[in-house]
Amino acid sequence: HIHATARDGRERTTMATTETIETLKHLVRCAREDTAVLDVESMKFFKAWLIEDLKATIPPPKAPPTSVNMDDPELMTPDSDVAHTMGPEQPKETLSDDEEAKMIAAKEAAAEAVAAEKYDEAIEKYTEAVVIAPSALTYAKRAECFIKLRKPNAAIRDCDAALKINPDSAKALKIRGAAQRYLGQYAAANADLSKGLQIDFDEHYGDIHKAVLSRVHEMHVAEGKARAQKEAEAKAKAAEARARAAADAANAANAAGSGMPGSGMPGGGMPGGGMPGGMPNVPPEMLEKLTSDPELMKAMQNPKVMQAMQAMMSNPMAAMQYMSDPEVGPVLQKLMGLFGGGMPGGMGGMPGGFGGGAPPSANANDVD
Repeated sequence: HIHATARDGRERTTMATTETIETLKHLVRCAREDTAVLDVESMKFFKAWLIEDLKATIPPPKAPPTSVNMDDPELMTPDSDVAHTMGPEQPKETLSDDEEAKMIAAKEAAAEAVAAEKYDEAIEKYTEAVVIAPSALTYAKRAECFIKLRKPNAAIRDCDAALKINPDSAKALKIRGAAQRYLGQYAAANADLSKGLQIDFDEHYGDIHKAVLSRVHEMHVAEGKARAQKEAEAKAKAAEARARAAADAANAANAAGSGMPGSGMPGGGMPGGGMPGGMPNVPPEMLEKLTSDPELMKAMQNPKVMQAMQAMMSNPMAAMQYMSDPEVGPVLQKLMGLFGGGMPGGMGGMPGGFGGGAPPSANANDVD
């Protein structure tokens, strides 16, 4: 007898250990999909242990996905039946012998009806029981019958009532999660199934949860693609608008430009007095470079720079005297860099025949 008792104890311990391991495996799968599962109230101690004791870095939870059109053959048509009778908000603290006997008989009849797959009859009997003495378990069992009859909304109502009585009712959480899954409410289903399976794991609802996690992942991927496409379209529109504005400005400059100082773009230059007039034949892409450089455009507001530019239009040799100027020289260097060593608007390059470069250095043999 002693050996048999010890053996039974070891078997129960082994069974409990196996169930615990399966629960942990499921938790790990859930956390890999979305770390939001660790933010459930009952899991905060575990998250704290991971961070504080194991020094783990936990990625932020995924954003709750919105609805994305996806084919799901298991979705149910939302039911809109009149709500079934619910139990009293404030049930009796004690039942009479007759009431207790009726409640027990109703529950037994309901269980028999469920075994025979007579779910309508089972619902009637569970209703008789909740009217006498409502409980989280009875509501959850009636909700399970509603799921069998493809009435997910009715099931959710009963699970809400069950969780109002017992917020940690694993059965109610799992059934409500399943009902939400059949309505396509995958994010809510994930939250309820995660919590319910942490409290009491079973394979049936574990399989439903796997399907939900797959759907949640598909939704995140679809949303990411839609967001990336939207951003790409916005960038393309902005680039198109900039190119169009640059082309319009170049066309205006080419139409008016005679190559003489003070002429060229309407009003003698770029709008606001930015670029000097007399700069025709500037390619749109070059003009866009000029107008998109805030420092360069600011420098063009300097009268000294404008004077130098106009002087160089009529006499490119004048560039030599301005290159050493602390205000004008850096601007000219930047312009030559943008235009590949030359200057815009027909100014030519730097004197000395090097297309915008510095004049050739003197050689000792060239000196008389």
